[in-house]
Amino acid sequence: MERINLNDLQKRKLNRCYVSWVIITKEIYIRNNDSCREKKLLYIILGTNISGNRQVVASLFEDKFNNRFWLEYLEGIKNRGAEFVLFAVIPPNRNLERCLKIVYTNIHIIHSPEEIITDVTKFFTEKSTRKFITNLKDLFFAKTLDDHNIEVEMFKEQFSNNKIVLMLLDRNENEIKKFYAYSYEIRKFLYPYYPIRELKRELNKLNNLEKLASNLSEINTFFLPLINKYESRRSYYRAEWLELLNTIYTDYETELEEYLKWKKKWLKMRRLTIK
Repeated sequence: MERINLNDLQKRKLNRCYVSWVIITKEIYIRNNDSCREKKLLYIILGTNISGNRQVVASLFEDKFNNRFWLEYLEGIKNRGAEFVLFAVIPPNRNLERCLKIVYTNIHIIHSPEEIITDVTKFFTEKSTRKFITNLKDLFFAKTLDDHNIEVEMFKEQFSNNKIVLMLLDRNENEIKKFYAYSYEIRKFLYPYYPIRELKRELNKLNNLEKLASNLSEINTFFLPLINKYESRRSYYRAEWLELLNTIYTDYETELEEYLKWKKKWLKMRRLTIK
């Protein structure tokens, strides 16, 4: 697979159909124009296309002072070729959610498990939370909702002496249960836990650099090797991907048919143009 460079990441043609976008956030320290240390929230869009190939669709800092920021940014992504997105797993951001539904009318929005885990663990040091995070992650991947309820009771028993953990878990329990609207196979697909962990560990290194990055281009340059590594890997063998895609198609036939009809029309026009 051809390695991408910084220009590719910012301007390359995007795939026409993404089965999912997983949008994750990470607080990054940068050096601003006054040479002062400043914390900014980095958004990274991880996509999986109709063939099961992974791609880093975009990385960006949100402009909170521009009410049209997300609408204009998403329209820009659509103009770069991303015509259809079925699922978007997103952080809690009402403006982002609203604009996704405007630009991609058939999209299904899921609140990110990663953000829920971050909310529960935010008062703990990273070293002390590794096993804790794994235990939390398991709450999203029980086979059934009944199995999930058993996992929750075991979790609460394990952390019965930690009132903060129990309070934060109770606060997020309804959001965790919403994730069970999707089958076990689709849940695993929508929340690629280990790639997200690896990406966040790499971005943590940025915050520990003596010479901090001062802009998005410097940040992207730093983790380009990880992006290339991420895109060169396949999460599924072809047979496994086709089986998963069939499961998704069974539940979301109407939405995918709209894309497939559009694609057939485009292919027909392309053949006529070639002739």
